[in-house]
Amino acid sequence: MDKGPFLEQYKVFILKARQDISLVHEVMGNNNVAPEIMLFHIQQCVEKLIKALFSFHSVRFPKTHDLDELVELAQEHEIALPPFMEKLTELSPYAVEGRYAIIHDDLHDIADMLAESERFLAHVCATVNIPVR
Repeated sequence: MDKGPFLEQYKVFILKARQDISLVHEVMGNNNVAPEIMLFHIQQCVEKLIKALFSFHSVRFPKTHDLDELVELAQEHEIALPPFMEKLTELSPYAVEGRYAIIHDDLHDIADMLAESERFLAHVCATVNIPVR
């Protein structure tokens, strides 16, 4: 039974990153969703987009949520990342420990980080030559 063509792995990562962005847009302003959960999904978006670049360039990558580690690996393989990547790496703590804390003293601005992740999505889409939307 033919189920149609499978998406290439980098396209799956981009699709899933778009879904993370979409989810954050849907729940912004909803007081029933904790800010750190929204930041978790933005972190996941950024992580998936970096992994999309690895997949596109046929670079093996470790199972990690550490954005600094992924950026370093991208640099080692001469994969171009945008200059604002350093700001996005600040999201790493939201991958695991940030989601389980009860009280946060200093959370990142959700709208700002969401906008930066959307800029990164545009960068990745341009790199792999697919439309942003």
